[in-house]
Amino acid sequence: MADLPSLPHELQEAALNGPALAAPAGVTPNFDNPPNNNGLAYGVVAACVSVATICLCIRGYARLFLFRQLKPEDYMIAFAYATYLCWTVFALLLSKTPGYFVHQWDLHLRAMIDTVFYIHYAGVFYSITLPLLKIAILTEWTRMLVPRGTRNAFMWFCYCIIASQVMAMIAIVFALCFVCIPYEKIWDLTLPGHCINKLHVDIGAAVVHLATDLIILCLPQKVIWGLQLSFRKKLGVSVFFSLGILACISAAFRLGVTVTYATETDTTYTFGPVIFWAFAEMTCGFVIACLPSTPKILKDHGVLHKMKRVMKSFVGLKNSTLRSTKPTTGTGTNPNSSTYRKIDEYGVQMKDLKNSESTEQLRDDSSKFDQGIVRTTRVTIKQEYVGDVGKNGVDHNAAWRN
Repeated sequence: MADLPSLPHELQEAALNGPALAAPAGVTPNFDNPPNNNGLAYGVVAACVSVATICLCIRGYARLFLFRQLKPEDYMIAFAYATYLCWTVFALLLSKTPGYFVHQWDLHLRAMIDTVFYIHYAGVFYSITLPLLKIAILTEWTRMLVPRGTRNAFMWFCYCIIASQVMAMIAIVFALCFVCIPYEKIWDLTLPGHCINKLHVDIGAAVVHLATDLIILCLPQKVIWGLQLSFRKKLGVSVFFSLGILACISAAFRLGVTVTYATETDTTYTFGPVIFWAFAEMTCGFVIACLPSTPKILKDHGVLHKMKRVMKSFVGLKNSTLRSTKPTTGTGTNPNSSTYRKIDEYGVQMKDLKNSESTEQLRDDSSKFDQGIVRTTRVTIKQEYVGDVGKNGVDHNAAWRN
């Protein structure tokens, strides 16, 4: 294919109408209806896009209607979602030409022009989406885990990784766009020009992303275990921030399939797993970036309270049943004795109070309440005393009447 630009037009057309790769011995190329596995591709695309969209909607709802404030990382995540959708478009176009898991000898050489075009732009949008998500995640972490007005090692580590991601994004996109001169020769086999091996860029980018995923996974753990919290809460926060292990697994698999894609000659059959694991890696990025908003939604809508109440009611009902089945001992009570009635808290039907004006104002930006009293709460405790009725009753006001 290297001499294709120097061939006469007639020979170029003949080569373009021929097979894109020599078929193995005993294999007849199937140009008309080559077998594929597009169904698997559609399932992966639908699942990943659905998860990413749901996560984005959760974060958007929390930011717009609960926090009522957008941060710089929110705009970065929104822009990353737009490039993610562009990536998805080119991933779907690859199902038409050439199709997923289609052997290259079942394709005309002409079909490789569209194939390389789609793969090239998919790679460009991938190289923009993933760094943007990592930058947004680290920016939010510096706000969540770094006390205001302090500059600690965690903050500087985050800033260094953010800077490395910015440089990696620019360098990788630049390398992908200038892998061939002129630019159109990246996909047009008939144009004269010069190209470098693009697969080296793909492998280098996969290594960079895997390394940064591992660093980001370990970065917040030291800060979390140094918080003044109980062991149980520290463990919960640590597990929550360890969701990045999913991105690390996806990045590791993507590196493996990228190496396979770079070393195999049947590239149209091996690019499918690269697309799938890249989808998984970016989708994990959206999950990690957007899930911190979930507890706020669950709390404000009372979902957590309702779940706890149901569990407590179930436990209380079970305990009440056990108590009722126990035989009672004794024949009576002391007439001069008095007891307090213990109410089972699990059996009391609770209800949510209506929002007052003061509680609604608490939804505003917490930065307004850096110092001073934010809210006072009046608690009224009522206790019910049960004594004997009649002449043996105890008058608790007697002491005040003397």
